[in-house]
Amino acid sequence: MDPVLSSLLRINRQRLLALRRSLAPYRYVGVMHLIVLYTGRSPGARQEDIACFYAVDKTSVARDARRLEDMGHLRREVDPGNRRQYQLFLTEAGQGMIPVLEQAYTAFAAKISAGIAPEDWQHLQELLKRLEGNSCGDTGNL
Repeated sequence: MDPVLSSLLRINRQRLLALRRSLAPYRYVGVMHLIVLYTGRSPGARQEDIACFYAVDKTSVARDARRLEDMGHLRREVDPGNRRQYQLFLTEAGQGMIPVLEQAYTAFAAKISAGIAPEDWQHLQELLKRLEGNSCGDTGNL
């Protein structure tokens, strides 16, 4: 495997483990944190939008949105434009989770960026954005 991809995969795995540990007291599992962050930025977002944006399974988004609704963190409404879709809205409890999620993300970013000069970190961000852009689109040629 390419060493860059291998490193990215290991870093992402460590990120997921750190998130799992820090969000366990809130009973956040799976993609619940992604749903809350996306919905906080885009009230009324459809489950399909979230699945597409994060490249995750629609079933996972639907299941975790239902869990968030059961916890009182999310409200789902039938999309008037497509009765088979739901629009998502955060409740007050869901809004209260945004600072918790942002703090967990910030803590992990601080951990992995320790000892890296700000200009090097900026350069890395630019390179990763280019990699991300190259990875989007047609995956049929993999």
